[in-house]
Amino acid sequence: MIRSLCDSREECTKTQEEAVKYNRGPLLIIAGPGTGKTRVLIEKVAYLIKREKADPENILLITFTEKAAQELKNRLTKCIGLDVERMQTSTIHSFCNRILREYGEYHDLGANFDILDEDSQLIFIRSHFYRIGLNRYIKMKEVPEVISFFNECSENLVDPDELKETLKREHPRNKRYHGLCDCYKEYLNLLKREGKVDFPNLQRLAVKLLESNENIREDLKSRFKYILVDEYQDTNPIQERLFELLASRNICVVGDEDQSIYAFRGSTVENIRSFEDKFNAHKIILDENFRSRAGIIKIADEFMKKNRHHKKRIKPKRKGGYDVIIIESKDTKDEARRIVKLIKNLKRDGIIPDYGYIALLFKSVKYHAGKILAELERENIPYIVRGDGSFLERDEIKSILYFLGYLSPPRHNFKRWDWWNISMFKGEFLGLSKKTKRALDKLDKTFKISSLLDEQSFKKVGITDPADIEKLCALNKLRNELKHEPMKILDMFYRILDITGYLGRLIEDDSYKSKVKLLNLAKLSSIIDKYERTHTKPSVQDFMWYFYLLPRHMQYDSETLDIPGSVKIMTIHQAKGLEFPVVIICSVANERFPYRKGNQRIFIPIPENLKLSKNGDGDEERRLFYVAMTRAQDILIISTTPRIRSRKVGHSPFIKELVRECELEWGCRRVEKCVERSLREDEIMTVDFSSLYTYKECPFRYMMIYHYGFVYPETQMQLYGKILHNCLEMLHRKMKEEKEVDIKEIVKTCGTEKIEGVERQLEDYYRKNRDYIVEVIAVEEPFSIPKDDIIIKGRIDLIIKNRDGEIELIDFKAREKSGIEYMGVDFQLRTYEYALSDKYKFDKLTAYTIADNKRTSFEPDPEYKIKYEIEDMVDSIRMGKFEAKETYFCRFCIFQGICGIHGG
Repeated sequence: MIRSLCDSREECTKTQEEAVKYNRGPLLIIAGPGTGKTRVLIEKVAYLIKREKADPENILLITFTEKAAQELKNRLTKCIGLDVERMQTSTIHSFCNRILREYGEYHDLGANFDILDEDSQLIFIRSHFYRIGLNRYIKMKEVPEVISFFNECSENLVDPDELKETLKREHPRNKRYHGLCDCYKEYLNLLKREGKVDFPNLQRLAVKLLESNENIREDLKSRFKYILVDEYQDTNPIQERLFELLASRNICVVGDEDQSIYAFRGSTVENIRSFEDKFNAHKIILDENFRSRAGIIKIADEFMKKNRHHKKRIKPKRKGGYDVIIIESKDTKDEARRIVKLIKNLKRDGIIPDYGYIALLFKSVKYHAGKILAELERENIPYIVRGDGSFLERDEIKSILYFLGYLSPPRHNFKRWDWWNISMFKGEFLGLSKKTKRALDKLDKTFKISSLLDEQSFKKVGITDPADIEKLCALNKLRNELKHEPMKILDMFYRILDITGYLGRLIEDDSYKSKVKLLNLAKLSSIIDKYERTHTKPSVQDFMWYFYLLPRHMQYDSETLDIPGSVKIMTIHQAKGLEFPVVIICSVANERFPYRKGNQRIFIPIPENLKLSKNGDGDEERRLFYVAMTRAQDILIISTTPRIRSRKVGHSPFIKELVRECELEWGCRRVEKCVERSLREDEIMTVDFSSLYTYKECPFRYMMIYHYGFVYPETQMQLYGKILHNCLEMLHRKMKEEKEVDIKEIVKTCGTEKIEGVERQLEDYYRKNRDYIVEVIAVEEPFSIPKDDIIIKGRIDLIIKNRDGEIELIDFKAREKSGIEYMGVDFQLRTYEYALSDKYKFDKLTAYTIADNKRTSFEPDPEYKIKYEIEDMVDSIRMGKFEAKETYFCRFCIFQGICGIHGG
């Protein structure tokens, strides 16, 4: 065994060591659950850099979620330091984004485009429903099915014309099929015209670029000599094609076919099954499980072994009892009582020290967990729930949406919300006095409170409280103003919160419930912002329809705070990658496990010969159940019932198989005590300059934006600054590579030719600085400062050698020099100087204002005193010190009414 390169306390196993060291061609690592997959990836990167002396810029590390990518990057930062910023660690989507922007002049989209995530894609297609021509073939509620069709086409590189011709031959009379092929073609054209790209097309365009341009392909292959892909079983056909185009001799993929559970998102288990033959790869199997007790491994492995392509036998590294239990209930109501009683008994008998050791896993929390949640409530057992899609059911969300509709009433009847429901005025959202509420109760049901516009009219109907009149009158006046002067929905959102004082009351209360409400309101601000950025003609009514027509799988979950000692409740998909001391798999009944598909409607059949790979094998339900079982560390409990919703369905075939073939017995038995462990994740706090400077200026504003997540409306100057930065980055990269600089071409590639002033400012800048800049050393240089459990991150605009032979650090500002005195450029530049102190010795620190082509320069600080200020700020953030401070920016702050300084 070899000592870990990243953790001196642990050693690698023999197979882990082999996987870390193997570097003689393509490598397939089959990693069973709990076998140290993530650790092997981190150790492998460290081995390449520290032992093999690989250049970090030659390493590409791909994983499947932003959260996983960030966690990998954080752990690698602790291990290899600043080198982590020189390698590419990202999701596939982020990597494709980078390729398309870097080679913007080689494709139609250019370097300046907007990316549509899943939510934005739905908003975009709904807002262009008629323009795409969908109204001729489907109803608005069918848009999610259209998106699935569009995405499947994109992920399989299906040409719309070829698909239409094929469907005409196979289904000559189905005009709907033919027409929707035209809609897909128009959708692709519309994306290009609008400068937007969805996730599947991000990958499609990257693959097309690599297929059509050998120079770019070879450039990337020579740059990324080491490619490592995590969770390879979750890749889809086009992602595999991308890796085929990029792969040199050192491609390593890690995954487990047994945990392939995302076919509904387009992934195919065939990718990991065929990798060994397709790439002529060496295979290493990680089969020593460190997570679960031996009994859990025995049952789970027996259940899965017949359905494996890559034959393996998972071996437990832990000892322990046979702690797998099946409990049977008469129906779902009885099941809820039995599960909650069992949870109480586990704690009573000392098997678990607190309820936080338990996770309840469901196929669907929204549709299957109701009775158990009610029973937990009845027994006062604390719990945290994810995957319930309950965001719109929360009182604070219903209230703010109601008042958005109150200010901007819908033109037609809308059945989701009652726009004239006077009871909404009596909730905690407005915080009206009891006297005012009694007066509201006496009003006629047809009376419109919106007609009251002054103090006297309120008093006439019995509303006399001055504070209440002020709130209601302000709402009604704003309602009238909006008839003549429309306002952005996000601005309306903040105006409502300001008028009602609701945010201030929540912050003052500071209870757990109030903090959760703040998190949910912040989430709504983010959804509104995304909607308004994407929709061509945003309106309150259409925004409500967006919520109303959300498909089940896209319905938003409520935000929650992690309370120690609470039962965790989530779907099995959400539990993937996690582990818990006690896992209870709930409602394992026939028709739920495995799910009864029935006669599913095929929206549009895409012929198999047009796809990049064949469909899945149909065993995904088995793999999903296996994933659920293997989350358990100490105790696995499987709950089954033969009746759901008063209907007899019988036990799941999986239960019968566990009893018949895996020798699992019915009923409860005594289980061994759980191992005591810390259940808190090793959280690494990440901050950047923007958040640090926000905290420096006003800790209260930091709390609202970075702690709770409220979206701050972007100013025109910020938007213009982003555009300029994109152009400057391309200009400086050309200078660094000593390529010809054509300002017009740069502006065109960045898609900014129609934005007034950009071209002129770039030309002025280049003319003034092309002789001043002797050498471009680095463009958009990233950095990370690891400090205990905190990482300070950022990106520097430019590092040059100037004509005086000085190494100069430059940050660009879109405004004029006279406007930067309040922007903290001194603090910013010294933070950057400190961040890169191990790599560069700067002679000059400069803030460059593009609007007037002027420099503001500072002398370097060889002692880096800024680090003490940064450390103090980070410590204060950790301790939750979020007091408000009065600054120059107060006059522009959307939170000035609630911070306590300005009369809030």
